[in-house]
Amino acid sequence: MEGIAKIKATILEEAQEEKQKLLENARAQARDIRAKYENKAEEILNDILEKANRAAEEKKRRILSMAQLENRKALLEAKQQIIDEVFEKAKAKLKNMSDEDYRNLIAEMLLKSVITGNEEVVISEDDKNRITPDFIKKINEKLKGMGKQGNLKISEIPGKMIGGFILKSEDMEINCTFDSLINMEREELETEIAKILFEE
Repeated sequence: MEGIAKIKATILEEAQEEKQKLLENARAQARDIRAKYENKAEEILNDILEKANRAAEEKKRRILSMAQLENRKALLEAKQQIIDEVFEKAKAKLKNMSDEDYRNLIAEMLLKSVITGNEEVVISEDDKNRITPDFIKKINEKLKGMGKQGNLKISEIPGKMIGGFILKSEDMEINCTFDSLINMEREELETEIAKILFEE
């Protein structure tokens, strides 16, 4: 019986040792698994943080880019407003010329623009006191001296313009209003004005 007890004790001891090995092995595996998943979790966390960081940087870049665009747009609008004001002041200056300077300018423009000398001259309501039939009579005399008909007459229907005139004949119309002349030159003048006003 003593031999059986010894065998039993040996078996139990073996079992105990095996259990210990299995437990240690299981603990080691658990540690490995835990470490592996901790590393994986850390990788995932780092990946999430990196993506969030990249997204935040991209959003920041877009916001800054939009702000720069808005700034540029506001600056261009302000510049355009100043240029518009320059043109409006130029129109006002032309409109408010002294009668003598105005008549001299209109006389020069008429003599250069008349084709036959038989046209109708459309002027604004405001110009009726400055561009009078007597004024046109003097222009007609000069036109005759240039070999043209010299039959210009003021239109009974005034035009809407800040100054200048429209020459009308049966088959043609020549627009010499200040409005039209300024608009025709505006594109070229805008660049020059911008250089003068905003040169850095």
